[in-house]
Amino acid sequence: MRCEWTIAVLALACLAAAPPAAARNLQGLSLEAGTGRIVKLLRTAANIFVADPKVVEVRPASAQSLFLFGLKQGHTTVAALDSDGQTVALYDVVVGTNTNDAKVIARSIAASSSDLAGPAGQVTVRPEAGGVTLSGTVPDPIHAERAEVAASLNLPSGEKAVDALNVNSSVTVGLKVRITEMTRQVTRDLGVDWSALGTIGKFALNFATTNGVGSTLKSVYTGKGLSVDTVIEALATDNLVRVLAEPNLTARSGESASFLVGGEYPIPVFQNSGGGNGGISIEYKQFGVSLSFVPTVLSSGRISLHVRPEVSQLATAASAGAITLAEGNGSLSIPALTVRRAETTIELGSGQSFAIAGLLQDSSTQANNFTPGLGEIPILGALFRSDSYQHNQTELVIIVTPYIVGSASDPNMLHDAGGNYAPPNDLERVLLLRQRGRGRPAPIPGDAGFIIR
Repeated sequence: MRCEWTIAVLALACLAAAPPAAARNLQGLSLEAGTGRIVKLLRTAANIFVADPKVVEVRPASAQSLFLFGLKQGHTTVAALDSDGQTVALYDVVVGTNTNDAKVIARSIAASSSDLAGPAGQVTVRPEAGGVTLSGTVPDPIHAERAEVAASLNLPSGEKAVDALNVNSSVTVGLKVRITEMTRQVTRDLGVDWSALGTIGKFALNFATTNGVGSTLKSVYTGKGLSVDTVIEALATDNLVRVLAEPNLTARSGESASFLVGGEYPIPVFQNSGGGNGGISIEYKQFGVSLSFVPTVLSSGRISLHVRPEVSQLATAASAGAITLAEGNGSLSIPALTVRRAETTIELGSGQSFAIAGLLQDSSTQANNFTPGLGEIPILGALFRSDSYQHNQTELVIIVTPYIVGSASDPNMLHDAGGNYAPPNDLERVLLLRQRGRGRPAPIPGDAGFIIR
């Protein structure tokens, strides 16, 4: 009796551990995109089902055979059922990139770097789901960039090349940027200001006045041997140019770097949760002076630079796009952004500069003031009217200078901006009008116990 119970328990355990019939019949099948394969069935199939028809197309070749055609990279399931609904065959199909396409991409990569000096390196093209992966080692970033471009051009639409290349020589590029804004303002006043006159009968006529931009620029450029920085400093001291930012950024060749000087302002966004109920969430929008750039050091030592500067500021005027929303007994004002943006790719040598200019912004204001009744009298009404016109024009100038830089081997060569600063004492500040003290004594180099001559 105990033996019969033991056999029954073992039989139940085997049934519980056995996989479903469909899982036992699942067969793996691999295809390449653009290729096909004929599979044989054990018996006649009445219905064919494909989980993802965009990956595999199935057509009956005969009563007991199917033709499977790989359309694109992916993974799907194909099932064949008979007239009773029983599973005839179940296939787990994986479609990969055609190896011939990978060979074509590899030849295209080799041809793209044939005109560059030095060794081309070793690039391996590996088919993956959704594209290819580039691996191996190249001598410089320009080889890596050309390999990625060549692979992308030979891939079908929707697929991409993943760059997993190692670059032997890693070059660092420093970028010095000066973002300046020049303001030109013209004001014209014509009329009679009775409140400014001591006695009636004396007229005040004010014609066009400017801030002397032309004469200042003329005096600046009359000298010889002036650099760009010297001219900008001279203009800034005459209140004609406003220096917005002077960032110094450093990035490895092929990598990106960015900075932002400004802030973020909140924007209320209405969220509809259904049923007429909703809430308000807050999103933040950046504004200020921003810059992003991607340097690439070419084999010739020149620098290919993709730079994208942007200057934006808040505007509360309705003419600039600001809106006002009614909320209960009050109102909610949402400012707009006035944006000046430039984006370009250039090629420079280390230490060479280029400028982006012509980003203009104009604003005009005209006001007419007159005495009611008297100002409307023909001819004589001009004595009781005043016209004011103001025109503001700002131009954004961006000067960019890239450098190939290296790391400092001696940490003592690096100093912070306030390393030698000392605040002035009362005597220096009041009597000598100094803004800083004598400074800290410079450290004496060398070890203790030695004499420095």
